[in-house]
Amino acid sequence: MTKILDELRDDHRNLARLLDLLGRELKTFKEGGRPDYDLVENILEYCLHYPDLCHHPKEDLIFEKLQARDPPTANIIGNLKLEHKELSTLTWRFSSAVRNVLDDEMLPRDWFLDVANDYLSFSRNHMQMEEVLFFPAARKTLTPEDWAELDDTWEMVEDPLFGEEIQKKYEGLYQEITALEE
Repeated sequence: MTKILDELRDDHRNLARLLDLLGRELKTFKEGGRPDYDLVENILEYCLHYPDLCHHPKEDLIFEKLQARDPPTANIIGNLKLEHKELSTLTWRFSSAVRNVLDDEMLPRDWFLDVANDYLSFSRNHMQMEEVLFFPAARKTLTPEDWAELDDTWEMVEDPLFGEEIQKKYEGLYQEITALEE
């Protein structure tokens, strides 16, 4: 019944690993060093695609079921679709800033840090809210029939970075993640 939530939680753990890696690179930047912009760009490229195309649509469908079954609890959680849209906007903004740096555009350091920190902070807070409020509410409220219907709604998409087979463009990123954890 909660296999879907387990998969979403796995996604959150994996995204947290990426945010930790971004945090490391931002610390380097904050201390006056040069972060690995290619690595940062690769992380953001992943975050622009997999979560928006696979992870968030699943959460949105679950939230719709929760809204139908328990509107007061859904109201406490807030507007999940709007948060996903805001997260996408912040990701695109950060990604564009990184792309500008890679294209040798001169950007104010403080502005770049603000853009990066806005993304990191919002991402972490959003996942925390889902873990603490949304997922438990969905687990408690949705019926086995709801979960079965949700399971039938989407096809399984392999995670290109954390799935069974890592896509070639993410091999270096995966090695960075595992090296960070050693």
